[in-house]
Amino acid sequence: MIPARPLPVRSALVLSALAALVSVSACKEKTPEIPDASGLVAPAPTETAPAPLTDFSQCVGCQLTAQQTWTFQGIFRDDACTDPLVQQAPSACAPVPALGAASVTYVEDVGGRKAGEVANVELTEQIAPTAARYRKSGTKCVRADESAVDLTPVGCAGEKVCRDASGALACANCRTFPNGCPDFEESRIYAAVNDPAIKKVAGGGGGGNLARLRQCCNALAAEAKRLGSSPEAGMLSSAAAQCTALVTAAGPNGNAPELGAIRTALAGRNVPAICAGF
Repeated sequence: MIPARPLPVRSALVLSALAALVSVSACKEKTPEIPDASGLVAPAPTETAPAPLTDFSQCVGCQLTAQQTWTFQGIFRDDACTDPLVQQAPSACAPVPALGAASVTYVEDVGGRKAGEVANVELTEQIAPTAARYRKSGTKCVRADESAVDLTPVGCAGEKVCRDASGALACANCRTFPNGCPDFEESRIYAAVNDPAIKKVAGGGGGGNLARLRQCCNALAAEAKRLGSSPEAGMLSSAAAQCTALVTAAGPNGNAPELGAIRTALAGRNVPAICAGF
């Protein structure tokens, strides 16, 4: 027989059991506290250093850049195939050449120049990409079909030709590839040439000035066409018609001195360089 415990001892045991039960219940019902998100500060993003500029010499085409030369290859400015144009094809990454004094290689005969001849001449103006060009076909002079050739935009001397964001040929605001290389393009530039050996034969006698005037007529007509329907285009078109009429009236040995009307009409205007000095 187990002797009965004294009352104080039994009371203490009961109280201990109750305390343990309350403690366990409290642990089960307690909800964990969630810290206030407003008090948290997100770590500052790490700035990525910009990639270094691409070495253009490693871009496609730049390794192949070589000094280009001006050549005459049978392309003319007028539909009679008497006003030759010289050309050059700046490669991708090569700057567009400036005009002025230049060495030209005549690949074909023209005027007083023979095929293979090299001469130092003056390049007077760049021909706009929209201007018509001609070549000889037997005894005829026909339009030159160069639709597949990318022609150098006007006003890009010293700059590199590229594609801009819209995909058009330009020499500024070049779009770039993911590797950092600009979208450089090869193109072809045409220029009018002032070569006495050609003009002397083409004009005959006193026709040196007449041949140059004929070039001015063509340049005025081309500029009028480029300007579209603007008032300036109308004025240039009228001047070109007058100019052509003067050349026709002067004949093959004339020098067309009757330039007063055209000179007055063009005074103070921005005209092609070939028209200066008349």
